[in-house]
Amino acid sequence: MHGVELTERESTILQSVIDGYVREAKPVSSSAVVRMSAVSLSSATVRNVMRALEEKGLILQPHTSAGRVPTDLGYRYYVDNLVKPVGLTPSERETIGSELAKLVHCDLATVLAGISHMVSEASRQMAVAVAPSGGGHLIEQVALAAIGAGRIMVVVATDIGPTRTAVLTTDGTFHKAEVSRASDLLNKWLRGVMLSEASATIERRLEERDPAPGDWLAGLLDGVRVFLSPRGGERIHYEGARYIFRNPEFSADVASLGDIFDSEETLADVVRGSAEAAEVRVVIGRENDCRGMSRMSLVAGTYRIGGSVARMGIIGPTRMRYPKLMGLVGYFSKVLDDLLAE
Repeated sequence: MHGVELTERESTILQSVIDGYVREAKPVSSSAVVRMSAVSLSSATVRNVMRALEEKGLILQPHTSAGRVPTDLGYRYYVDNLVKPVGLTPSERETIGSELAKLVHCDLATVLAGISHMVSEASRQMAVAVAPSGGGHLIEQVALAAIGAGRIMVVVATDIGPTRTAVLTTDGTFHKAEVSRASDLLNKWLRGVMLSEASATIERRLEERDPAPGDWLAGLLDGVRVFLSPRGGERIHYEGARYIFRNPEFSADVASLGDIFDSEETLADVVRGSAEAAEVRVVIGRENDCRGMSRMSLVAGTYRIGGSVARMGIIGPTRMRYPKLMGLVGYFSKVLDDLLAE
């Protein structure tokens, strides 16, 4: 962090103020710092140091005769210079390990929902996971299989998965040879095409085909086209909003959180772009672009789905346990990498 330099004594007292405020949610007095500080100092000395920290913009006094609370700048110095991520306890690893075992071989949506739940429960904050929709994946194979009267299963495999499946209902009877012919056509048209372009590719090929396919085949191909139509942007899984509402700083001002929870897209915007590959990043208060986050912080990390970078994070008040949450995000980012690689 540029522009601010602290002595060892100032750093110690700043950390005491932040630790006390995170724990109690009340302004921290000089006498409280004396009790908490590892350095033997008088209350008068602590008050002098606290005034110096206030002049540097790292803490403030909310009203006369009150103790001090950290500012966004104070939290930033604390995160960048005074603390490191804290690992999980053996008990936490054991509990999480048993839950993770249930997610092996599950589909992406189930994995992200399960991880979001675990992160939220472990942090007692809101957890958000954002994953690419898969539109940039390349189609490797399309398989059609008759599974009953008028019913055909469609399976689409991409270069980095997961596969997409659907059951289409068609009118009239058909022969296996017709299903095989449709499968051959789709593979010819779609192999190597991006998933996001599959629907438009089928539509164009149907218009160009001469002679035009019969009604049954045209109907089946159009059903596959609809199934592969773009489904929007990223997938978002979140859990634990209730924990935010339990914090005393928001209990009487729930309406201020409306900008964040208006839509899933808003949540995705908060997490999207907040983390760079292979690192845990902390975005504090007004550092966030979303105005509803001015009194909140985000601890965000990345994981990979094939060749795509995806993001996850924890959202809570600026008065959060940064070392613990940084450790959780780093741990679960690695867990997601490993699960999805399998």
